[in-house]
Amino acid sequence: MRTIKESVDLVVAGGGTAGHVAALQAARAGIKTSVIEAGTMLGGTMTAGGVYMPNHFFSTEGPVVLGIAWELYTKSKKIEGLPIPDYRKRRPAESPGYYSYINVPIYAAIAEEEAGKAGVILHYHEFMDDVKAMGNYWEITSLGRGIKRITRAKEIIDCTGDSDVVRILGLGVLCDEVRQPGTYQYKIEGIEYEQIWEKEIQTIYEEAMEKGILKKGDFAYANSLPFSYYLAHGGHNATHVYDADTSDAEGQTRANLEGRARMLRMFKFVTSSIPGCERAVLKTMYSHAVARETYRAEGEYIITKDDFMTATDFKDKICNAFNYLDMHSREKGCDVYFHDRKDLIPKVPFRALIPKGSSRITVAGRIVSAERMALAGIRAQCTCMAMGQAMGAAAALAVKRGVPSREIDAADIVALTIEHGAATV
Repeated sequence: MRTIKESVDLVVAGGGTAGHVAALQAARAGIKTSVIEAGTMLGGTMTAGGVYMPNHFFSTEGPVVLGIAWELYTKSKKIEGLPIPDYRKRRPAESPGYYSYINVPIYAAIAEEEAGKAGVILHYHEFMDDVKAMGNYWEITSLGRGIKRITRAKEIIDCTGDSDVVRILGLGVLCDEVRQPGTYQYKIEGIEYEQIWEKEIQTIYEEAMEKGILKKGDFAYANSLPFSYYLAHGGHNATHVYDADTSDAEGQTRANLEGRARMLRMFKFVTSSIPGCERAVLKTMYSHAVARETYRAEGEYIITKDDFMTATDFKDKICNAFNYLDMHSREKGCDVYFHDRKDLIPKVPFRALIPKGSSRITVAGRIVSAERMALAGIRAQCTCMAMGQAMGAAAALAVKRGVPSREIDAADIVALTIEHGAATV
């Protein structure tokens, strides 16, 4: 095994939804930044995980998340040859916000291109093995095939989605006994919808469930939506993986196996039993199952459901967290809770991104310090990207000022993100 030594200002652990934006913000603000990513590309859940729906950039009242996230989104649309959506023309009667969709290959490639322009050092296929405090520096050991990398850094942002760095350091984590189901993403195309009769296919689906041909979770939302919903979406984002724990390799393997077994079972059922689906094609399968929650950091503040639903105006707010509560479960499939008023825009406080009792480390993404119900709203992808940009800014300011990131004023973090296009908070 070859040992490589590297020295940077900041290590971003995980290049996923929050991590790739954190790295871009930090590098563009002038500090030497590397990303250690166990997977194959930037974007995480949005790209490799196949949940290609970053939401929400806009509420019905106006923009809530812009900045680097919006820049990457709009650049991808231009390369696709598609217009930038004018959200003022939408009528979101079913939702308080606006869903956006990315082309995964284009978005992932653009993120890498922008990382290269900014000078971000990317290390794919490496995972965090050890992290040690060495005076005012961190010594981070990551392992990959044939490589042992030892990186010296002044700051770390944990964007792993499972609090990998936080757990290595023995800092506090939050983890509930009952967790939301995960998901496995794929897409069935070529369905002849003119042959689909809603009541008929519902009967066929229910008969298959009674006979054990299908299993609970193969169609996640059977208790709240008709089976026609599954076909209309080609199966995308409509399958649950129960007890998904992606916080280690064994858990990720189990989730992948379950997800692909469900995918194959549903495809065989659809093409053999549903009129109009005989020539359907299983067109897309993404590389890994994704969890909605595993381990999240115990921060200096834990965001509550009441904070989210009443849009607490924290003094140390660093970004908006606009969404609704989207709580998935084995029993009901999914429960949704909306805010009482359209003008309520939840916020994320800086304290919730600082692991309790720590220094020179922050977190971003779905490992934010939050109660389980609050997390069901805050984990939305645009919010994760906004948290990433804010923590990238915090790290850059900390390195330049020669102080730990936890000492940076939230107002200064927000000011730097706004300089880079972020929405006002």
